[in-house]
Amino acid sequence: MKTLWTSPEEVMETDILNGTGLKLQLSPDQKYLQAQYIPVTQRRALDAGQLREAIAASGYGELFISQDALEQLLQRCAVSPVGFTLQIGERRDATLALQLSDDMMSAAITIQPACGGRRITVEEVEQALSREGVVCGILYDEIKAAVEAGEASKLVIAQGTPPIPGEDSQFISLVPEMATQMPQLSDDDTADYRNLGDIVSVSLGDPLLRRTHPTTGVPGVNLLGVELPTTDGVDLPFADNLTGIACDLKDPDLLVAAISGYPVIVPRGVNVDPVFRLKRVDLSTGNLRFKGSLEISGDVSEGMEVTATEDITVGGVVEAARVKAGGNIVIQGGVIGHGHATQPGKMVSRQEMAQLEAGGTVTVQFAENAAISACGDIVIRELAMQSELTSGGSILVGEKGGRKGHIIGGICRAASLVHAVVIGSHAGVPTVIEVGVDPALNRKLEMVQENLAEKQRQLDELTKTLAYVKENPGSMDAGLLNLKQRIYTKCQGELAELTGEKKRLQKRMEINAQARVEVERDAFLGAQIRIGSSTLLVEEDLTSPTFTLGEQGIAY
Repeated sequence: MKTLWTSPEEVMETDILNGTGLKLQLSPDQKYLQAQYIPVTQRRALDAGQLREAIAASGYGELFISQDALEQLLQRCAVSPVGFTLQIGERRDATLALQLSDDMMSAAITIQPACGGRRITVEEVEQALSREGVVCGILYDEIKAAVEAGEASKLVIAQGTPPIPGEDSQFISLVPEMATQMPQLSDDDTADYRNLGDIVSVSLGDPLLRRTHPTTGVPGVNLLGVELPTTDGVDLPFADNLTGIACDLKDPDLLVAAISGYPVIVPRGVNVDPVFRLKRVDLSTGNLRFKGSLEISGDVSEGMEVTATEDITVGGVVEAARVKAGGNIVIQGGVIGHGHATQPGKMVSRQEMAQLEAGGTVTVQFAENAAISACGDIVIRELAMQSELTSGGSILVGEKGGRKGHIIGGICRAASLVHAVVIGSHAGVPTVIEVGVDPALNRKLEMVQENLAEKQRQLDELTKTLAYVKENPGSMDAGLLNLKQRIYTKCQGELAELTGEKKRLQKRMEINAQARVEVERDAFLGAQIRIGSSTLLVEEDLTSPTFTLGEQGIAY
């Protein structure tokens, strides 16, 4: 702290005051700054700014200077014929004000800076706190910084500790949030508006919701050291009547999915709805992939893909889209592909077809340019036109005794039965009906035969290579020869395994002697019936035939 002890005899004269008749000096008690005026001839005038500059140059810059007094001094100097002395400033000590909040949780200080006088000390601040009974939460670093700065405005220098209530049981969702549906980017950064992200769905056993235990509250304390009470958290149970969930066997605070479906978070719990419902499937929804069942009240637009692990129900029409279900598929409207066949009687390309694939049964109103595959039965209420139908059970087109139920063009494959009101048409559209062999086994056999042919080709090439090396020793590096021999041995093993698989499949594909094709009304010229390995081409229109396999082939 700088203290001015200048005596009247030691007052510094400055060039600024020369010729003005003014002299600056402290009062005898060193508290006040006085200006003494002695009239002079040809007095040099000065303004308030110059006077303040002179005050600073004389070493009195830290004192409080009254602006009103300076103006009065300059006015009197301009008109007074006699000398006078006027007080224009004074020493002022710093002031300290302490304010406590009503709840006794905080204390703040305001320090008005000193003007040439005594500054506030840390001890004074601490004494002020002590007088108010403050014993807790004192912020010594803030106090020290304020004292060093010499001023402060409502600076908090003491803070109580508020009580922390205990938390009630929390219910933490473990289900990923439904992402904002955005077009997925392909490898070339092209936006695919059909792929907007999956529906959030869960499978059996997936963790859904965790319940935490309540926590104990922590008491607080105010500035006076008084403890502030708190409360402990409440142990909350899971909500009642939750559906589609179960408690984990090893962790009673964890809910898991008891079924596949759509998770819905509710207060203190979660439900799993086995069915996800929506109005339609188009570019606004994107393709759908769901663990559980789907109910679509409207249409499935062209080019869309819908996949569910269980059942799919569509209230409208499926247009050149792909629908795949682990369970049953029910289409209240029809299934229709797009495009035109390159030749009359031929089916359109598979890319232009509507495609249905079910692990259970498929039921539709009609099918045109469609590829339908089901492990169970396929039921078409009215018409199957230029479609490829493959069933592990029966294909039923039309109701018995009804007028509608035509199979026109395409191919139908069923393990046991194809029933229709009419097969073919007056125009002789080629229509193929196959029964007696499980189509799924047939496809597996075809794949095994393709792999068998490829392995045989590889083995033949290796046999030729090794025979050549045997006749021409040294024609191949020893390491490469060893590798070729190992591949040859592995290829022989794979060939033997595929041959065994082929025999097993052929044994399972024994012809179902009860397989038949039932036609209630007409089987037209051009229809082709296959039962097992036997084939019959219908060469004339037939009425109400039932085709079965006899000793001489297909009979009706």
